Amino acid sequence: MNALSALHYAPIARGLLVLLVAGAVFPLTGVFVLRLNLVTLRFTLMHGTMLGAAIALAVGANQVLLAAAVNVSLVALIALSGRRNGLGAGTLTTFLMVTTIGLAFVVIYRFGVPAKDTLAILWGNLFALTPVDALLTVAFAGATLGFVLPLFGKLRALLFSPEVAFSAGVNSQALQRAILAFVGLTVAFAVRLVGALLLDALLLLPAIVASFYARSTRQLFVLASLVGLTSSVLGFFASLWLDIPASSAVTVVAAALLGAGFLLRRRTS
Repeated sequence: MNALSALHYAPIARGLLVLLVAGAVFPLTGVFVLRLNLVTLRFTLMHGTMLGAAIALAVGANQVLLAAAVNVSLVALIALSGRRNGLGAGTLTTFLMVTTIGLAFVVIYRFGVPAKDTLAILWGNLFALTPVDALLTVAFAGATLGFVLPLFGKLRALLFSPEVAFSAGVNSQALQRAILAFVGLTVAFAVRLVGALLLDALLLLPAIVASFYARSTRQLFVLASLVGLTSSVLGFFASLWLDIPASSAVTVVAAALLGAGFLLRRRTS
């Protein structure tokens, strides 16, 4: 199938639109994950998304909405438990990570979720997005921009140092909780697009590549967005030309950009 002629099919055109939006916006959340050292939390939320998707498949609900609800609940639980009980973030997130994936497999087994649907949770299915899924993803991307752009000054201060941000009058705790919520929601939407195993292609790899070249926080956000958009565009059309899953193609392109960036950085350093 010719790559351009394939765009006449609504699921493929819709997939391209959503992937472009997600590729440009989701790496902004990846900057938070990278700079605030939220990698362990990311795994917990990835497993939470799998639990939400498994429940949705078992009861016939919308996967994105249920996965988002599970992740927001996890973020709220982490924030509440850490404040009341003084639990270490690493200990609590590890506990929740193991618990959620265990429950996900229980649901998959007990409700007889088909294997093909289970595998779709792991590596996504861009062309199976419904119009509702697409609308929700684009709306969430807009909400992310509505969070980052007006609050950029406060976010930059927080990423530099929570103490400095607090001394400048920034409510660091509330802002950090909002960031955690956006990370949880971004993971939920990214898993629907590229799967749990490959979500870093949209979330983290563009932010890492951008960190090689960015000389300021502003440049880090801008470059992460550009790298994410580039890998999404190239990966999407490569998937059509080579007849491979879009999630795999986007991941390979993002990984190639990361490798090229690393080599170039070593050569110029």
